[in-house]
Amino acid sequence: MNYYKIVSFCLILLLFGCGTNSTLESSDEENRDIELTKISASNPTAQHPSNQAKEELKKYDEITTIKAVNTDKDLLIAVEVHHHDRFKLANIRKELTKELEKMFPEMKVELTTDKKIILELDQLENKIQAESFTKKKLEKEIKKLIKLSKEQT
Repeated sequence: MNYYKIVSFCLILLLFGCGTNSTLESSDEENRDIELTKISASNPTAQHPSNQAKEELKKYDEITTIKAVNTDKDLLIAVEVHHHDRFKLANIRKELTKELEKMFPEMKVELTTDKKIILELDQLENKIQAESFTKKKLEKEIKKLIKLSKEQT
């Protein structure tokens, strides 16, 4: 008799544990909270291409954060992907780079998923938004970040 109570109690716990919780599941609209910062285009270093790239990359479900800055010739983009999509990171990077190079054939496109570059680009976006960067200073900063993104650790 006692054995049946224990087995039925365990069975009930198992059924409740395997059930889906509708509050944990979210719709696609709620899940698309991508961190985007629109950079002003009024300063001498127009950021139209980087804003355009952010809008295009926002369509991808794998991406959680997008940071991008550009000069006249270079476009540096850093993206962060969901943790469970990191297994496909090489394919994601290749696909995104191909699409961006098609979108901006006149620019040299650099795409990275490095967290350090994401943080650096976030600071750079904030600096561009807050103060007027000179073209020369922005180019120097982007060249430094591109070099940093290509380093192998």
